[in-house]
Amino acid sequence: MPVDILVLGATGFTGRLITRYLYNHPQRNSFTFAIGIRSKAKGEELKKSLGIDDSVSIVQVDVNSYEDVEAAVKDTKVVINVVGPYWLWGTNVVRACAEHGRRYVDLAGEAHFMKKIIDGYDFMCTKTGAIIVPACGFDSVPADLLVFLSNRTLKNALGPDAQLGLSQTFYSLKGGISGGTLATMMSDIENVPKFRLIEAQKDYAISQARGHPSPPSVAAVRIPFSSQYGAFWPMAIPNRSVVQRTYGINALTASYAHLLFGIDHPKQKEALLRPLVYGPQFRYAEYLAVGSSKLLAVLFSTLAKIWLFLIFNYAPARWLMKMFMPKPGEGPSDEEMEKGWMTITNYTECSSSPGVWARSVMRGQGDPGYLLTASMISEAALGLALDDASLPLSARLGGILTPSTALGSVLISRLEATGRIHFESEHIRAEDAESRKDR
Repeated sequence: MPVDILVLGATGFTGRLITRYLYNHPQRNSFTFAIGIRSKAKGEELKKSLGIDDSVSIVQVDVNSYEDVEAAVKDTKVVINVVGPYWLWGTNVVRACAEHGRRYVDLAGEAHFMKKIIDGYDFMCTKTGAIIVPACGFDSVPADLLVFLSNRTLKNALGPDAQLGLSQTFYSLKGGISGGTLATMMSDIENVPKFRLIEAQKDYAISQARGHPSPPSVAAVRIPFSSQYGAFWPMAIPNRSVVQRTYGINALTASYAHLLFGIDHPKQKEALLRPLVYGPQFRYAEYLAVGSSKLLAVLFSTLAKIWLFLIFNYAPARWLMKMFMPKPGEGPSDEEMEKGWMTITNYTECSSSPGVWARSVMRGQGDPGYLLTASMISEAALGLALDDASLPLSARLGGILTPSTALGSVLISRLEATGRIHFESEHIRAEDAESRKDR
């Protein structure tokens, strides 16, 4: 029986949160959904534990079998795939969605996986109309949407020709970790060829257009208009990859607007360009906000890089890490997740109007990597299932897209409606911000 949304990996830690979220959603009567798992018995057990009735069906599917996946995808409008690590188990699902023109979201914070599916299936998606959107959770919705907001804010204030320069995002958060996240990290190290990891970490590795080089890596960076500092942020590389892909998709869409959409009138072109092009001087970086001590930022960055070096290069370090971290299926309790939070701030300068910046903030109540991630990916799927007429122009083309190019304002509005996540964005002038700070 056809369904609007299929959740693959529903019995995993994050999959359970997503299933519960969808079942209790205010729009529950507007969509149908099913859970896809290898064992029907485990599916019944999951439904019973979450108090889910028979309006939610069970689809038996093994993601290692393309025939299983294809049969399930054919009867689905949108697939939520939370079966990771994606490098090992994600390709069959993307392939089936690409071939059959379906829509897809996942939680892949794996730049190497994104490059793999872009190389293999992006062109096919543009032919079938499939919309594939990796990284629809904490990685990389905040990064992508905040730059999208800053761009919109500057263009609304200064006009459609406003160009972006340096864009920096700073993360403050409290949250836990699950065994699934750890398993993905270990998979990256132990199963992905190193040259693939290195290739995917390069600037604009998954973007159709190459822009300005990223800022060089530093141990401490001053947060604009404050006395605070940012330090090394481990998720900066996959998040930067997604933001840079948005840069490329927007540039390509705007350049070929007259061919893609038949838009030739100047005013129509201006309306199209307003939410799109970032500009040739755009460059992006991310940091963890650590407080007012530069020394602390340097120390944190140094220790974090040493830790990553050890686990990537020495098996005993990985063994030790596995000993003390959660096992697959384990994660923080509901009570612990409710105590989590995030405040993520993006500062983007306008290269075409020196001294003017956009400041965009995303705040959330709940564990960012799990409770809020369940909201992010579920609302992304619901946007693709229910809000077709409001999706950005770039979504009409199909392809392997990003949260902002596939959903944009639709996702922002949906996340605001949850009551857990809030956005704000303003343009500021450097001299005004500095004078306020001095007072």
